[in-house]
Amino acid sequence: MENKQQKIHYRTIMDLGFKEEIQDDNVYEDEFGFEYSIITLKLTKKIYLDWCKDTQLCEIVRIDNNENMNIKAERPIFNKEQLIEIIDFFRDK
Repeated sequence: MENKQQKIHYRTIMDLGFKEEIQDDNVYEDEFGFEYSIITLKLTKKIYLDWCKDTQLCEIVRIDNNENMNIKAERPIFNKEQLIEIIDFFRDK
């Protein structure tokens, strides 16, 4: 597997079922020119995929619980193919 993460386009992410939650952050919007948003796809109660609009990079994240949302582990997703494999694994495809 390639060691460098590849960018994954916004349209691909949204087509795979990610949800975008817009956050109110004027400082961020002034700096980057667009609204701050959190773009995720929940896989289980404690595991989700996170995609960053700024970098177009994705990672898989494990948290302690939905109340505290403390991150226990993170791993990069290296490309679109790996992302689809992970989603299919958790969706029983």
